[in-house]
Amino acid sequence: MTGMQPAEMVETPLTTLLENVLTGVRRDVPGQIGSAVSIAHPASRLGGGQLRVLAATGVGRTLTPITTGHLWGPSLLVGAAEEPIATTNLWHDPRWPHLTEDAVRAQAPPEDHEAISRVRGVAAVPGVWDDNGVVVLSVYLEGPADEHTLAVLARHERLVTSAVTIADIASRNADDADRVLDALASRAIIEQAKGALMTLRRCDANEAWAVLRRASQQFNVKLRELALALVEHIGQAPAEQPGDTERHVVAGPEAHHAATLLWQAFSGSATVEEIRLDADSHSRQPPA
Repeated sequence: MTGMQPAEMVETPLTTLLENVLTGVRRDVPGQIGSAVSIAHPASRLGGGQLRVLAATGVGRTLTPITTGHLWGPSLLVGAAEEPIATTNLWHDPRWPHLTEDAVRAQAPPEDHEAISRVRGVAAVPGVWDDNGVVVLSVYLEGPADEHTLAVLARHERLVTSAVTIADIASRNADDADRVLDALASRAIIEQAKGALMTLRRCDANEAWAVLRRASQQFNVKLRELALALVEHIGQAPAEQPGDTERHVVAGPEAHHAATLLWQAFSGSATVEEIRLDADSHSRQPPA
């Protein structure tokens, strides 16, 4: 979210709202001992960069800024991959072997060492996925994090993303604000597609997002176009979009073809191998 300046990131209305959301996270996630809302910018994802922490509670105030940079861990990885992450033990996860309790304690104030030693599980989910940055909601637990933890965070993430986006729009000039509104229109379509997949596959939001993301990559089509095409294919009617037609997402023929094949996979009228071969042939072509 490049429109915000540091002073604006911590202004009272936004901070208060985010802290209220984190209070809800504390209520709904048993065993949590800290949480944080942060933003990962494209230039700072996994390249030794730092997350910008907007609000935090408990041990999240210490761990979130430390477990980025060269000690990057789950929060920055979520910002880079734009996929949720849960770990049963932060200190013994092969995805970040460099991240150890001793390394973190060496950078943390002594008064925080006891809280750090209590941390085991961590869960983090991404928010806005556009070119400006990814909002990351993280929670730190005394026990393991699992899919249920991620499902709870996914519900709260919507409130976090809405709050940050509104604050971001207020800080931008007219042209930048228009781009953010365009991103919100895309997000609305993606949420519709996720909802449809959750109903059809009886899966959670994380699995629905993973299905869309993989299909977008396999067919080499923009995710928002695939989402629109899938919603229209399932509903056999135009998808609901904002009243301002200039912000409508438009799906090209490649996206509609991909959505048709994806639906065939769900209905069983096409084999996985047929879909994979078709996706491979399309992935060699640039998206329309």
